[in-house]
Amino acid sequence: MQENKFIETLKLLDGHVFHIEYHQERLRNTFSHFFSDEKVFSLETILSDTILPTKGKYKIRFVYDASSYFLEILPYQTATIHSISCVEVGDMTYSYKFLDREALNQLKKEAPTDEVIFIKEGMVTDSSYANLVFSDGVKWYTPTTFLLNGTCRQRLLKEGKIEERPIFQEDITSFRYIGLINAMLDLGELILPLDHYTSPSETTTEGC
Repeated sequence: MQENKFIETLKLLDGHVFHIEYHQERLRNTFSHFFSDEKVFSLETILSDTILPTKGKYKIRFVYDASSYFLEILPYQTATIHSISCVEVGDMTYSYKFLDREALNQLKKEAPTDEVIFIKEGMVTDSSYANLVFSDGVKWYTPTTFLLNGTCRQRLLKEGKIEERPIFQEDITSFRYIGLINAMLDLGELILPLDHYTSPSETTTEGC
């Protein structure tokens, strides 16, 4: 059943797997919480025994449970986002990277835009598939509130490339750019000017 399965998504570019140590750490944390009596899979060992493409950008999907795993390698192309708006998530949580994302996907489907900014108790969290960063034109900031503390987010904070701060829904329009970051998207790879953002008032007007 999907609720007992988890997923790691790793970037493969020209034969090199990126930041495997961050994914392994999340794997360890997941096993510690859900499968504490089981031996943790070694991503490095598994991938070293796998024939990997040597040219191009690929997404490695590592789906696992307590005792088994499934690996697939898919060509990757960055999605184009023309519009983004806010969606309330209520009391939803997603602190571990479950394979089952149906609740998140359903919320996205209900939005009038290509992509969404999930709002929880008035605070900015994540998009439907990435952590978020916001720029004032000088620095990049990521919300202290998040649904999933992604590997890219953790790394960029450690490297000092982004800063953490509370971001309320009403703060969004004070920034110039919105960025999406995840294992496949490093800082700067997917940036939306603020005019791609549809505010709640605009959404309400369009629905009248």
